[in-house]
Formats: sequence, structure tokens, C-alpha cells
Amino acid sequence: MIHFISKRLKHSLVLLFMASLVCFTLVVSAPGNVAVLIAELRGAASTPGYVEQVAEEIGLNKPLLIRYVDWLGDAVRGDFGISYRTGTDVSADLSNRMFVTGILIVGSAAIATLISLALGFFGAFWPYKLPDRVSRGLALLGASTPTFFVGALMIYAFSVTFQLLPSFGFNGPKSWILPWLTVAVLPAAVLSRVVRVGLEEAMTSPFVLTAKSKGLGRTAILFREALPNITPLFINALGTQVGLMTATAIIVEPLFAWQGVGDYFLAGVRFRDFMVVQACLLIFLTFFIVVNLIVDLAVLLTDPRIRRQWS
Repeated sequence: MIHFISKRLKHSLVLLFMASLVCFTLVVSAPGNVAVLIAELRGAASTPGYVEQVAEEIGLNKPLLIRYVDWLGDAVRGDFGISYRTGTDVSADLSNRMFVTGILIVGSAAIATLISLALGFFGAFWPYKLPDRVSRGLALLGASTPTFFVGALMIYAFSVTFQLLPSFGFNGPKSWILPWLTVAVLPAAVLSRVVRVGLEEAMTSPFVLTAKSKGLGRTAILFREALPNITPLFINALGTQVGLMTATAIIVEPLFAWQGVGDYFLAGVRFRDFMVVQACLLIFLTFFIVVNLIVDLAVLLTDPRIRRQWS
């Protein structure tokens, strides 16, 4: 087990290094002259002399390797530089916004888990009958509907029509419900099919016959025998969906006027604020890698076959 954990930690460190390299390369390869952009944002005349002064000030005249090493060293210490657009510290801005995005992802993941388990078991209780078809149809609808359209429908239904929930702002738990539901729809649809198919396969296993011979009913078998067997599969799928929620946050946060990392990243792209874009990309990729590492460890704890393999 220790060997498995150390191997996964080494792989994660390699992936983090590659992620930093990708972030730096993407931003450096962007078209246009960053020094000219900064000069214009400062309101000064973009004369060749002033542009050269700006380039020297922010280190654009250094070799790419030196720039990458300097940027990576600062990023490891939590220093992501200064925003080209606002002149504020990027790390300070991110620290204020990460809580908002964290609330969005954690709440959405919890709701997606509950909905997917409910739909999956709902279909498994009555396989190939009306409840199963209904849960399958809802999953197909949820997986096929774009997230921004789901958010617009949520706002129209619960804010405009029934006036039950606020349509924008980060002002307490009541204002969190619509963004949570908007982000949770797609993962819940995908995970519900994972649960349904996993339970169906588990119910064809030999241990189900043994459980039936002991007099256990279908409900008891599903919860006591089938559910533990699909737990590693569900954790893997949940980890993937949680990682992808960072991309969904870029769409949902501006829709509901949440000042999170996704909204910050979108503003950085819009105004070509490359320091912000670099920092947000690195945080997104780091989050995805860390989530996958946690998932691997959770699967190790819940799947005795993997524990025996690495023992």
C-alpha cells in the first residue's frame, strides 16, 4: 500500500510540473505584445521607449527558460504576480475568490451525488419498467442540456416566475441553491447511469444468488451487497465530474454574478491579463490533479482487490 501511495504521489508531482509548463507555454504563445497592452492599460503613450521600459520592468526581455523558472518559483511560494489590468496582487484576489468557487463545487458535488444515487436506485428497484425508463429519460435530458441553458431555466422558473430564490449574488445559503443545481445537473445525469449500470451488473453476480438463498429481499441486496461493490466505480466517476466542475464554474459564476475563480479567469481572458490567466489555469489543473490523487487513495481504501494487489 505504501508503494502504491508513493507511486501516485510521484506521478502527481510529474503531472503538476507538466501542468505548469503547459500554463506558461500557452500564455507565452498568445499573440500580441504584452508590453504594449500594459502601456495602454496604464494610460501612457505607447512609444517604443516606454514599451521597452515596460518589457524590461516585467522581465519580458529575459530568455524563456529564465522566465519560466522565475515564474514557477514564485508560483510555488504562492506569488502569482501583479494583475496587468488592475495592478493588484493576483494571489490576494484569488484567495478571496477561491472560497466562492469552493462553495460552488462542494455544494454541487453533494447535490449531484444525492440525485444520482436516488435516480440510479430508483431504476434498479424496478429494472426495465416505467420507473427505470423515467430515470433513464431524466438522465438523458440532463446530460444533453447545456449548462448555461439550465441556469437560464432555473432563473426564469425559481426567480422570475415563482420568485422563490434570488437570481444573482453571493448572499448566503439561499443564493447558493440555484448555482448548485445548475452545476449539479450534468454530473448527476452521468453518475446516475454509472450507478444504474453498476447495480445491474452487480445483481448478476454469484453473491446475489447466495444472498437470495439466505432470504434477503431485493432492497437489502441492493444496499448491503451491490452498493459496496459499485463504490470504487462511483468514486472514480465522481472524481472525474468534480474535476470538470472547474470548467463549469467558468460558465455559471458570471451567470449568477458570483465573484469566483471562474469569473476571474474569464475577466483575465477578456482583457488579456496574462498573469491572471496563468494563475487560474494552474489552479484549475492543480485542483484536477489533486482530486484524482484523492480519488485513487479513496478507491484503494474501498476496493480490497487493489489493496491485495499492492500489499
